[in-house]
Amino acid sequence: MASSYPYRPLELPYETRVLAITPGNFDDELVCGLTHMNFTSPDEPYEALSYCWSKGVDRDPGIDPDTEIPWAVYGRDDDGNVVEKSGTTPWKDLVDDEYQGESLTIGGELFRALRRLRRKTAPLRIWVDALCINQQDVAERNEHVKVMGDVYAGAARTRVWLGESTRMDFQALRTLWSIGDVLDDLFVKRGMLKSGATMQEIQWHFNNTADTDQLDWGLLSEVLDRAWFKRTWIIQEVVNSKAIAVHLGELEFPWTSMSAVIKAVMEYKLQATITECKAFKAISIMEDLRLERTGGSEARTAMPLLNLLEELRDFRATIPSDKIYGILGLTGRKGDFVVDYTQSPEDVFTNLAVEELHAGNLDVLAHCVDSSKPTSLKLPSWVPDWTRPGWTEPLRIRGLKMSAAGETRPDLSVNKGEGTLRIRGRVLDRLAVIETRRLIPPPNQAGPMEPDDNDQTSSGGKIGMAKYGDTSSDTEERRASDENPINDARHRHSKMVKKAAQHHKYWHLGVIDVAFPDKTATPQTLENLWRTFMCNRTRDNEVPGESGSTGFDIFFKIVTGDKGPADILQERVDHTESSHGLSPQDADVHCTAEKEAFEMFSGAHSKWCYNRRFFRSESGRFGWGVEGIRSGDAVVLFHGCDSVFILRDAGGGRWRIVGDGYIHGLMDGEGVDEQFEEVCFQIV
Repeated sequence: MASSYPYRPLELPYETRVLAITPGNFDDELVCGLTHMNFTSPDEPYEALSYCWSKGVDRDPGIDPDTEIPWAVYGRDDDGNVVEKSGTTPWKDLVDDEYQGESLTIGGELFRALRRLRRKTAPLRIWVDALCINQQDVAERNEHVKVMGDVYAGAARTRVWLGESTRMDFQALRTLWSIGDVLDDLFVKRGMLKSGATMQEIQWHFNNTADTDQLDWGLLSEVLDRAWFKRTWIIQEVVNSKAIAVHLGELEFPWTSMSAVIKAVMEYKLQATITECKAFKAISIMEDLRLERTGGSEARTAMPLLNLLEELRDFRATIPSDKIYGILGLTGRKGDFVVDYTQSPEDVFTNLAVEELHAGNLDVLAHCVDSSKPTSLKLPSWVPDWTRPGWTEPLRIRGLKMSAAGETRPDLSVNKGEGTLRIRGRVLDRLAVIETRRLIPPPNQAGPMEPDDNDQTSSGGKIGMAKYGDTSSDTEERRASDENPINDARHRHSKMVKKAAQHHKYWHLGVIDVAFPDKTATPQTLENLWRTFMCNRTRDNEVPGESGSTGFDIFFKIVTGDKGPADILQERVDHTESSHGLSPQDADVHCTAEKEAFEMFSGAHSKWCYNRRFFRSESGRFGWGVEGIRSGDAVVLFHGCDSVFILRDAGGGRWRIVGDGYIHGLMDGEGVDEQFEEVCFQIV
């Protein structure tokens, strides 16, 4: 089997290696050479490869080259029929290639990428991290991590390799380009942006365009669910690149043609189900940062490290420490954080948490989640495990305005040896009953994503149809779709939306059972409930007025009934018009007010409470926690911290952090009072 490649030492930190691939056809043997270059002033232009290591087969050099590597494919063809194929491929056909007369072992995914990217008549100079960095030299790896962004910034072009294509990928890309054509028609030809169209108007016109009927969102989601979109390092690689070409097997297209469409779908929330795909968030984050860095502005805005770590929480890294190292260059922390691969991931994660706490930044504790996902890392509960999903983002990341601890100052101490955090605060309440019907995460979600503004409706984003004179129920649309064949994209989407609506009804009724176990409610408890459903803030962080009550009433009629928003709004307007004798003009004003109240309420609810678990406390307060909270858990505040937390008694005077939370009536300093016991919590 291949021996270790004889790397020559680099003149760090400005020198790296570049891979020179000789011309050849797809089936020809790969012949390459590694040469040194100064990436700050390269003698010749070079390109850079961005791909996913994890899709390659095992790189253990002890494997017999004739070992058959099993593979399997599962999917559906254009007619909706299930396709299952499997087989084996010899290891030697995947990994052994000659580099300057030396045999070097590479992963199968890299092998496929290099064969596709190789030119037929001209050499290709390309930087590939797995080969251009001596992975066995820890000191060299440490130095390269610091300059990785500069290497991609110096490349003439970055090649993104998503993997080999399937026949279904062609249809998925047709969906992507069709969406672009529809958006071009709405934004350019019809001028909806220039005319100041609202998000709801854009959603309505998009969903009622004939060309969107056959969009196969499911297939597009499968393409965007490829492993590359879940890799931590891609963020830095894309953000620093001048130009990007995306490769899917033999297909090639510009990054911008994909990112522009995805950003528009995300920004205007044109399809609720697919925006839960990780790629939408990844592309949106990357493109915003990339345009900022390549747009000629000298002043680059560095994203706070904790914020970016949370946004990328579901992204994967072969080495857990790379969850932090892989994004340092984007945060302004590259110079004050030591990259050291000799440290364990536990030490890297703990050191970051301690650094934040000693700086008085207690916000780091809001990122601690007692996730049900298993982990190999052994960390105290006060240290965020960035390899585990939290299913929902901390309320501070969502942007909720709160000041639970008022004007108090942090009072804490850390003992790294014992793995303990001692911090002063107050016990506010304990959890009594918890709503457990809500599926967290939703079946089609693998991590915390940006929710649709009106994800609780079953109208596919067509909120506000009453404004356009269309008040028909979606019942006929569903019935028509149900008659379509199983492979029809609209039919599949209709079934997905219907199933989601049924679940929304189920768990929202569960909330009522928890809030009012005796089936009675007072005006005050009803107000407490609707304010809790908004975390007592609009999306713009204003305290809601009485229109919140109207929005709550419409909201619950929609999610617990069988009619869409337009029908419910029209019924309310008709009732008010007939009972109060409103003129047509006054009826229009009333309709607009009702619609705005609903949009204000539902928008706030989806923003603040997405993937949250509802609870009633022992004192009768309502609130929200993370998945995994239990009856008996304590609701506490820490001095000097805006958030409230759910803690679990670990015995012996010790506590574990379960996650952050919301408890109505105690989020603006009301808990800093002698009626609430002051405690020095020992967090383990």
